[in-house]
Amino acid sequence: MHWPKSYCTFCCFPVSMGALPAHLERMRAHPDIAGEVLRLEYTAMSLNPNAELYGRKSLLEFFDRTRPRDRACLEAFERELDVPWALYRVRRLFLVSADGGRRPVMRSTERVDTGRPRQLALRLTSVSERHGVGVEHDPVYGRARAWVRPRSMTWPMAEELFATAPARVIDKQDKNFEPQWHALTSSAAAQLPLT
Repeated sequence: MHWPKSYCTFCCFPVSMGALPAHLERMRAHPDIAGEVLRLEYTAMSLNPNAELYGRKSLLEFFDRTRPRDRACLEAFERELDVPWALYRVRRLFLVSADGGRRPVMRSTERVDTGRPRQLALRLTSVSERHGVGVEHDPVYGRARAWVRPRSMTWPMAEELFATAPARVIDKQDKNFEPQWHALTSSAAAQLPLT
């Protein structure tokens, strides 16, 4: 089943934020599709916590397990998560141009390992703790995330994290990312021996 063509083909969401109640009702009417959409958002937010599809709240926050129609959507989401997971290394560069303006963010996403969510989270936690890096855990659905190099407040800056998520994200790196990364981060050697 597909959403009507008036919806975004990437995430099946209405373009207007004002359409949220109607969109949630459509999700409740089609819990299997809702499960897939929730997995897409969860995966995106695993690699970038700022990737909520509806403003400052994730779609998961709108579903209440005590309501039968919501529970059906959450159960479909949990089935979507019952796949192989991956441990990802995610790096972002926030650079400035020669005239001081902000350049588009450069990204690199690399799959480090695959396995079950708990196994990967334990590996990430073990290595992170040995190197004094804290790990964020999602106790409900299993994501783990470690910020090796948190984002700073001023550009230029680099950001690096390791995160677990369903193994649906492909490796991707912007052109000239590595030279730019090394130029900006050569003085600070924050690393986790996971790669």
